[in-house]
Amino acid sequence: MGFQTKTKVDLTKQMEQAAKSLDGISVEVGVIKGEHQWLAGIHEYGCTIPVTPKMRAYLHRIGVHLKKTTTQIVIPERSFLRTGYDVNRDDALRKAERLLPDVLDGKLSAEQYFETVGTQVRDYIKDYAVELSEPPKKDWPTRDPAKTNPLVISGDMINGIEYEVKR
Repeated sequence: MGFQTKTKVDLTKQMEQAAKSLDGISVEVGVIKGEHQWLAGIHEYGCTIPVTPKMRAYLHRIGVHLKKTTTQIVIPERSFLRTGYDVNRDDALRKAERLLPDVLDGKLSAEQYFETVGTQVRDYIKDYAVELSEPPKKDWPTRDPAKTNPLVISGDMINGIEYEVKR
């Protein structure tokens, strides 16, 4: 004669608490801080800069000679943040959904989950920005003509793309 015992484990409470731990947390991805934040905004949405006499003189000194009729400089929209996310959205969501069971099972904390999602989305956007070539940049005498990506001169702005977990 043997001895048998059955143990009933109710994971409902654990899973409910894990699901609640996700509530109110989000992840923000972009050029969130730093000196290149303003430049990212200019490229993301484009801008028009009025040409002043002082600007015309400065540009002339560095070898950029504007026509007398040029009254503004137009930087076209090069949406790398919004479009970089939109292009990769479905894949990012699939990967995020695959991680949810690990949060519910307690194998992954809410913080770790959002860190992982933030890293993934950040990397997608950086890759998109590095590959962007349209609209092309104008040739300036002070720029390296071998660099064709309109967003990459030094790489500092793209390296400034980060994520932040918000509670």
